[in-house]
Amino acid sequence: MILIALFTFGETTIGIKSPLAVYTEIYETVPFYRFVNSTEGIGQDYIKELLSTTLESTNTNIQNFLNAPMVFYSDKDYSFGELFNPNYFNLLFDLMVNSKSIAIYSTEYDVFNEIFTKIFGANKVSNDLYTLEEKNFAIQKNEVGIFLNMEPTTYDNNSNALVSGSLENVLNENNLWDFYVTVDSRTLKATFESKDYRGAQKNFDLTLLENKKLFGEVLNIQKLDKTNFPSYFENFLTPLDDESKNVIGFIVNSIKEEEFIAVSSQSISNNELNLFFEASIDTYKLREFAEARNMEEGNIGTYNYYLWSNQSVENQVYLYFIEDEFIFSNVLPDKMNVYLSEIQRFKNTKYYEEIERKESLNSLLILDISNYLSVNFYSSLDSWVIKEEYDNNGLYTVEIKIK
Repeated sequence: MILIALFTFGETTIGIKSPLAVYTEIYETVPFYRFVNSTEGIGQDYIKELLSTTLESTNTNIQNFLNAPMVFYSDKDYSFGELFNPNYFNLLFDLMVNSKSIAIYSTEYDVFNEIFTKIFGANKVSNDLYTLEEKNFAIQKNEVGIFLNMEPTTYDNNSNALVSGSLENVLNENNLWDFYVTVDSRTLKATFESKDYRGAQKNFDLTLLENKKLFGEVLNIQKLDKTNFPSYFENFLTPLDDESKNVIGFIVNSIKEEEFIAVSSQSISNNELNLFFEASIDTYKLREFAEARNMEEGNIGTYNYYLWSNQSVENQVYLYFIEDEFIFSNVLPDKMNVYLSEIQRFKNTKYYEEIERKESLNSLLILDISNYLSVNFYSSLDSWVIKEEYDNNGLYTVEIKIK
């Protein structure tokens, strides 16, 4: 799931320190992976027992093989979701069938044969040829290791990472990226770096939001230019007619700042959506606009609100606003009252201190999966994913943490 490497143009290179190190330090240590692979999750914690009962090789030989470095060379462009697939068996299988060549730096030839045929289902045609998923794997062996569809090489990697390598297209723009993955304090940390990619988004200071109340299980934070507000808004609440477009135009003309932080906040377990904008809106213009259309209005504490969508629309949208922020949301006022009064400030959330780069961020994604696991798996696991993007002196960096 995460790995080592050298880089050849147009080729993904993914290397692992060893399958056993990845299993022990990620799948048995990081809470999310440990839970998902337990019997409460997808139930793959039986893998050790499967190896010991299926293979005839001695435990020592199996351990030697699993402690060996491996490098996969592929033409496939792996996405973040594929690289962080919690089902490690499926990930390894995908790496195998999509690799042009594989280097395994182990001389445990019999263990390789057993795992490749009995665990992954390969067919041994001869001592130097296997087939898997209609793909041929020509095998060469020497005193260094086992090489599939490639000439033997020596192992040369100075990284201490569990997984490291090089990829293209991480952000879908044909750029080259180097990456490495480590585990610290039971938290997986993956860093992707590119000299070629340039982020189009503006950077922002996250501390401006530390006293705000941001709710939702998926928070996506970026800085918006006022002129980009219509396209951003339509990504979530698509206008259906000319009048809707005119309404968006009115909002744009009423925003006082030229640039501001925007937060899309969504729920995993229901259809709640909140679009939070750290900007002031001209309340005089807004009141005139609402009165002319006879909009339903009310207040929640210091917030005022209008029913922004037509009352006949099934999924209604409200505009909540105070002096320096406004929120478009499909959350009804009664429930919004609970959120605004009971939700803690952003700086007090469990993941705020985990965000290392609070200044000059280009983009921030927070995925809080604790509630999802609680509702669907009856788990009390405190788990989240954080993805930071920033420019580090010309080296564009994407940093991902999983707890």
